[in-house]
Amino acid sequence: MLIVLALAALPSAVSCKTSRAGQELVDPSEVPADLRDEWATLVEAREQDRSSDAVEAAADALLDQSPPPGLRAGALHAKAERAYLLADDGAAIRWADEAAQLLAGEAAPGRARETTELRAQVHRTLALALVRGGDPARALAELERLEGWGTLDRVELRGGRAVARDRQGDVEGALAAFVAWRELLADDSADAGYAEARIRALVGGVDRAGIEALAEAATGPRAADCLRATLGVEPASGAPAWVLACRPLPKRIGVLLPRSGKLAALADAQLAAVVAAVTVLGRERPVELLWRDSGSSPGTARTAAERIVADGADVIIGPIGVRNVEAAVAVAGDERFLLPGESVADARGVAASLDARARALVDYARGEGAASLIVMLPENGYGRRVRKALEGLEPSQLKRLKFIDYSPKTTSFSPLLAPVLKELRGGSALLVADALPRTELIIRQLRRERMRVRDGSVDREGAEVLVLATGEGFSPDRIGAKHASLDGVVIAPVAFPDSGSRAFEAEYRAQQGVEPDDQALLVWRALSAAWSGASGTLVPEAAVLRIQGSQLVALKTP
Repeated sequence: MLIVLALAALPSAVSCKTSRAGQELVDPSEVPADLRDEWATLVEAREQDRSSDAVEAAADALLDQSPPPGLRAGALHAKAERAYLLADDGAAIRWADEAAQLLAGEAAPGRARETTELRAQVHRTLALALVRGGDPARALAELERLEGWGTLDRVELRGGRAVARDRQGDVEGALAAFVAWRELLADDSADAGYAEARIRALVGGVDRAGIEALAEAATGPRAADCLRATLGVEPASGAPAWVLACRPLPKRIGVLLPRSGKLAALADAQLAAVVAAVTVLGRERPVELLWRDSGSSPGTARTAAERIVADGADVIIGPIGVRNVEAAVAVAGDERFLLPGESVADARGVAASLDARARALVDYARGEGAASLIVMLPENGYGRRVRKALEGLEPSQLKRLKFIDYSPKTTSFSPLLAPVLKELRGGSALLVADALPRTELIIRQLRRERMRVRDGSVDREGAEVLVLATGEGFSPDRIGAKHASLDGVVIAPVAFPDSGSRAFEAEYRAQQGVEPDDQALLVWRALSAAWSGASGTLVPEAAVLRIQGSQLVALKTP
């Protein structure tokens, strides 16, 4: 595999750190007059593209003139560097070795600074080529030489050692080196992803005593936390996500669904989502899935949790219902649970809370210039939660906030909208805290009143209204041509399709014949997080998106 410091990063590092090699790393006074044109051609070629054929041609033309040792070493280094950038490690090692032999002893006191720097750069190229495609023992020796000279960046040094020890088969040494390297890397880099993957692969080859010893000798507190986390020791408070991800991947995932009782109907859709999700995730790595009927009461949920813990579940998905979750957590501990929804008590959920989603919509409306907001919400627990969340807003956040409550059975919204039409035409924004189909009914009534959704493609005439919605019950099937009234509506759904759910969507569609809705996507998120060991790193945030035809356009995403 072509990876050294993921090896995508190395070409840019080479280009950056050897930017003077063509001109200053060879003392101009050592370039004979009759070779200055050839040397200038090589310098220019390297400045354009160090991996180009022009570099090879210019270096060969110079070498054909039998240049003095220092100049010859510079040309050989150009060839070695080019070969390395083209992943021809064998050639890079040959050219770098020859250049190093020419420069041996040339860095003694009194020698030109340029010669000393060229020698360091030659050995750097040699070390990196050896790490990736040569003798790993030689690579480690070269890295040690460079460390002694103080000429190699810490990130490259640690990454090179990690890959070399890995190739050498030194499992303990490679594990320690990859953790030390990861400690220095940016979270979103390809190198970080590679290092984390190797940590997970190597940790199974080191016993507990060995890992404890590596943790004691770790390069820093984060590296030590990661190593101890692989043994199940909870990292220190505030540990970064990559350290939390060092915790062992679950081997058994339990699923608690209400297959009996009044909530049983809700489980059918979740069961379909579990089957599709497990089909997709099982292609990555095998995990034992454990099932228990959680029933529809705290008592049955408690019993199911006790049994699934006894079965050996490392992570538990479910159950459904606040009181049922609380009962299950009481006997199994909140750290095991991952809920396909928002968090309940101390049990982690994969979705942002309804409160956070409602506030995110208000923030968006304010950012769009809305000074007043009319909120329509059902007279039930859902509506009361939204009201409570928004009533807690600071007075400075909105000049006017008005609530319109309605029965969950309401189908005609004309009487409810009539008293606020003037405000809506005057610039008030409208927030509907309800399911998406009911939001559509309200918008259709607005259209009858000759009003239109801002940024929508339907009914270009009439007063424009910024319409926002919590978008409950979202699915791709509920937007598009058949639901054109929703075009332009800004929503903060509990879950929505994204780049990480594409494989699941395809599998669900193949199995069920329809697109997955938000509840199915929540199940996917929960199982995917559990499968990858990321359940402890979740910090769900509300996303704000606009419906645009049959697509969602991100306005604010976590």
